Amino acid sequence: MAKKKSILIVDDSPTVRRLVELIMSQEGYTVLTAEDGDQGLKIASENNPSLLLVDFLMPKMNGYQFCKIVRSKDDLKHIPIILITAKGEDVASTFEERFGVIEYFQKPFEPDELVQKVNEVMGRSEVETVEAAPEEVAAGHSLSMDDFEDAMERVVKKYFKYEMQVMLKNLIVDTLKEMELSEKENLLFSGQIKSVTMPDILQFIDNLKLTGKLSVLSPSLYSEVYIENGMIVFATLSKKGYHKFVTDLIVEDGKITKEELARVLKESKNKNMPVGKVIVEYGYLTEDELMSYLRRMAEDAFFMMIEASSGNFYFEASPIPMQFSDIKFRIPMPGIILDGLRRFDEKKVAAEALSDDTVVLARLITNADEIESIEMDQRELAVFSQINGKRSLREIIDKSGMDELEVKRICYSLQKVGLLKIKTAERSKVWQGY
Repeated sequence: MAKKKSILIVDDSPTVRRLVELIMSQEGYTVLTAEDGDQGLKIASENNPSLLLVDFLMPKMNGYQFCKIVRSKDDLKHIPIILITAKGEDVASTFEERFGVIEYFQKPFEPDELVQKVNEVMGRSEVETVEAAPEEVAAGHSLSMDDFEDAMERVVKKYFKYEMQVMLKNLIVDTLKEMELSEKENLLFSGQIKSVTMPDILQFIDNLKLTGKLSVLSPSLYSEVYIENGMIVFATLSKKGYHKFVTDLIVEDGKITKEELARVLKESKNKNMPVGKVIVEYGYLTEDELMSYLRRMAEDAFFMMIEASSGNFYFEASPIPMQFSDIKFRIPMPGIILDGLRRFDEKKVAAEALSDDTVVLARLITNADEIESIEMDQRELAVFSQINGKRSLREIIDKSGMDELEVKRICYSLQKVGLLKIKTAERSKVWQGY
């Protein structure tokens, strides 16, 4: 077979390294990883990769220093570089001028964007098809051995991507039945989270484009994720300090009062209709607004579920329940896994930086026009609205009704972009020096 092209990802985030390895190995690349610049240079010299993916912000040696050294070495200077940055075009243009960086993309990035960038740089055509090689032969074109091997690789890849999925699904069911491991007819697989991580489980479901329900039971939470063809339809979660329903979010945003909701719930029961449909029917929300709330609820539950590090999981193959049949959106798995892992990393940093929840937070801007000009999502706005220079972090967490680590993550992010500060001067020095 033709030698696979290799990619070296140099990034201090284990989440980014793991996701890049997962995404690009499925595209047929050999993926090498390094957690810092020193290790990256060593691996690059030993393996001569076809492409370098380099993070701009790293400890020990930043992206600028790494690229400078790479371009100074005769055995490495020919390797194309793609820069991963949160700094935008200014940084990227500097790298392009000085180090010949071909492309860049910003964090957070979508898996499809990564694949597209890498394929473009590697010179692979997006319109390439499995049938191309046989058509060329039929037209009288001669194929080299490398061309033939590449065509065979594409045939095998297509087989494993499509036909093999059906075979694997049937094999899983048959094996569970024969070994009498399945108590339910529709239970496809189950296991312990400490042996298989949640991202691995979800990636497996995405690869096979399964439809059904994933249940996660851990010491800290219980969650159910409804999946159709590998994409998330809805997710629910019960956790200490977090027991929310979509209607709770709608009430919190002032779209409907508790008294009005009580009438809607009664009408829903009488008509045997989903509550959301009745809310739309009565004009409290548009259908698009309802979908937005449902998606927000699903994402919140998913982001907390993906953090589970112990417990058990169960996947049952079954149609999507009738009550979710009106949900219009479908959330692609790779993107939300990447976002979830990024949030998890940020929560760990924020939890350490904001370990004292008695500190008082204050806004750095209070002008309504200025606030409106800043793009914040619903979660960030909800937390930001609770900050008044008098409430402690603990009070803000309690009033938000959100997960504690999520509130800390948001507060830490808002501080990083200069929207709030710790009011106590002594505390502020500690945080700013973190």
